[in-house]
Amino acid sequence: MLKNLRRFSAYLHAGASLKMILLAFFSQVIFAVFIIPKMATLINPLQNQVLLEMRFGYNIQQFYNLMDSLGETGRFYYKIYVFFIDLLYPVIYCISYSLLLSLFFRNSFSSSHYFQLFNVFPFLIGFADVFENLSVGYLLLIYPEKINFLVKLASSFSLLKWGFTMYNILLMLTGLFAWGFRTLLKAKK
Repeated sequence: MLKNLRRFSAYLHAGASLKMILLAFFSQVIFAVFIIPKMATLINPLQNQVLLEMRFGYNIQQFYNLMDSLGETGRFYYKIYVFFIDLLYPVIYCISYSLLLSLFFRNSFSSSHYFQLFNVFPFLIGFADVFENLSVGYLLLIYPEKINFLVKLASSFSLLKWGFTMYNILLMLTGLFAWGFRTLLKAKK
C-alpha cells in the first residue's frame, strides 16, 4: 500500500509543471465560476435555500425540507448536477490541489521528506465528496421514499469533506510558508 502511495505521489510530483497547474486551476475556475452557479440557479431559481454541497453537514429534516422546497423540476436538475457535474468536479479539484501541493512541497522540503507524500491528501476530499454525491443522488432517485440512515451517511461524508478541506488549506499554507522560508534562507547564503 505504501509503495503504491509513493508511486502515485511521485507521479503527481512529476506532473506538477506550471502548465499543468494552470490548466487544472483554469478548469476548476470554469466549474466554480460558471457551471456550478448556473446549475444552482436551475436547481433553486429563487435562491432561497443553500444546497447541500455548501453546508457543513445537515440533519434529516433539513435534507427533506430542501427536497420538498425544490419541487420536481429542481430535483430533476439536482440529479443531473449530483450525478454528472459534481462527480467530475472533485476529480478536477483533487488534481488541482495535488499538483499545487506537489509544487509547494517539492520546493520546500527534501525529496525524501515525509511531507512529499501529503500531495495525495486532496484525494481524501474528493472521495468524501463523491460518496456524499452518490448518497444524495440515490436519495433523489428514490424520493419521496425516505431512508434516514442514508441522509445521515451523506451528512457524515459532507462533514468529512469540509474537515479534509480545512486540513488541506493548512497543508497548502505549510507548504507555501516553508517554501518562502527556504527561499529566504537560500538568499542569505
